[in-house]
Amino acid sequence: MRPESTSISLRRDLSEVSQEYAASRAAARFIGRRVAPIFRVDEQTANYPIINREAFKKMADMAHADGAAFNRIIGEFGAGTYSCDDHGLEYPLTVRRVRRYRTFIDAEQAGTRILTHQALLRHEKAVADVTLNNTDFTTTGAATVWSTSATAVPLDDLITGANTLEDKVGIPRSEFSLIIPRADFAEMMATTQVTNKSTYTYPGVQPAELTAAQVAAMLQIKEVLICSGVYDSAPEGETESNAQIWTAGAVMLAILAAGEDAPLEMPAVARTMLWTRNTPDLPIFESYRDDAIRADVLRVLDDTDEVLTAELDLCAYRLST
Repeated sequence: MRPESTSISLRRDLSEVSQEYAASRAAARFIGRRVAPIFRVDEQTANYPIINREAFKKMADMAHADGAAFNRIIGEFGAGTYSCDDHGLEYPLTVRRVRRYRTFIDAEQAGTRILTHQALLRHEKAVADVTLNNTDFTTTGAATVWSTSATAVPLDDLITGANTLEDKVGIPRSEFSLIIPRADFAEMMATTQVTNKSTYTYPGVQPAELTAAQVAAMLQIKEVLICSGVYDSAPEGETESNAQIWTAGAVMLAILAAGEDAPLEMPAVARTMLWTRNTPDLPIFESYRDDAIRADVLRVLDDTDEVLTAELDLCAYRLST
């Protein structure tokens, strides 16, 4: 990718700083790239295939008589439409600011991390809204609300969900991920059922100290992703109003794409479509000089759309807690 102006520099070095930050320090706070991995596309908008029940679960008649034509299947996918949107943000590094803090921080790297954090916040909210926060999914209620710690049975609720999802998609629960907001995870850990189970499964470990990996092993699923992203929903300059990116009160068992290289025809709940003609990677960093404010300006860019890649409810089970 070449900048559109000779006065703008493509900053691959800052992209590397950004990717390192996203993969290390920010990885525990943001799960959007794991729930909806990148899928690179050549067009800004287009139709894309969606896994549906008809193509994925029907058993075909493969019997064949000698000399006769073979039976055929159409193997038709459903169809969705993505439309990538341009996103970007700038951060000016004024001469005065750089000189003022030069003994404490590398201004360019600090600005890069600030912009990366904002880009991750935006992407995280977009992924949450298309998956866990999406009330178009069929929602099953817990047998007893999890806040009733003495009688709630979250393990039973989740095992029922895993059984249902296995039946729907024919994939073992060892491939399932549990997407669970921090508050719901805390309520789950406080229930008597989990306390009793952990006493025998992990003797000597308090339920509140169980790791996500230990809970995943308890449920016999692939992983537990605890959603802890928070943002300030108030306009800049107004009183702080913290909001959870992943709305508490619901959890989701889901089949997630194995990574950026996973093909679309493999069952998965969501992907992030990245239009590579405009932004070949996620994210892209540029910089330019603005003499009017005596600053070098950093800019972060991406061009994406976060979409479902399977028929609704086929690859996900939404549970109200």
